[in-house]
Amino acid sequence: MRRAILILLTGTLWAQPLYDLLLKGGHIIDAKNGISTVRDVAIAGGKIAAVAENIPAPQARKAIDVSSLYVTPGLVDMHVHVFAGSMQREYLGENCVRPDGFTFRSGVTTVVDAGSSGWRNFGEFRDQIISRSKTRVFAMLNIVGSGMGGRPDVEQNTKEMDPHRTAEVGLRHKAVVVGIR
Repeated sequence: MRRAILILLTGTLWAQPLYDLLLKGGHIIDAKNGISTVRDVAIAGGKIAAVAENIPAPQARKAIDVSSLYVTPGLVDMHVHVFAGSMQREYLGENCVRPDGFTFRSGVTTVVDAGSSGWRNFGEFRDQIISRSKTRVFAMLNIVGSGMGGRPDVEQNTKEMDPHRTAEVGLRHKAVVVGIR
């Protein structure tokens, strides 16, 4: 009896799927690796585990036919405004989007905010948006202390432009600040 249980358990272990999810037959576009062809993509533990011509469906817990779709690594939106800020809500409030509300459903996993925050309010931007978003958010830091304001008297105010403070904030947050606007 003990031997029969051991054989049964061993068989069960062999039957465990290798992958959590299998995307079958999608047109893969991966510029980094020079791929533009039909392939299967297997995912395990939230990461790409295999890309191959034909991965058997039983090797995954769930298989989805994506033969009519394109499959690509996450896209980057290089110009967004995802921070309304505290000083310019009347301007950016209506023209600003929350990153997680629009990104993933269109294949975007990373965005670059184009100067909504400046050296004065970057901390607020980091705490309210960057730290809370599932979408990866990078920033172009505005040289104007309060960031964008939508009016020339705000955005062209040379008294609010401080290259030293801008550089200091940029260097302190170099993991997410990718440039100066």
